[in-house]
Amino acid sequence: MATEPARIGVCPNCNGSITRGYLLIEYETETGPERFAECPDCREIVHPGQ
Repeated sequence: MATEPARIGVCPNCNGSITRGYLLIEYETETGPERFAECPDCREIVHPGQ
C-alpha cells in the first residue's frame, strides 16, 4: 500500500502542491505557525498557502 506525502499547502506563485519534504523551516508566532518551503514546481522559496 503506497502512502501519499503530507501536503502542507500550495505555492502562492504557481499554485503547485507543496509537501512536507520541501519544508525548510517552521516556527511559531503570536498569530500561529509560519512556514517557509521550496516549491517543487517553480523552485521559489515561499510561504505555502492553504
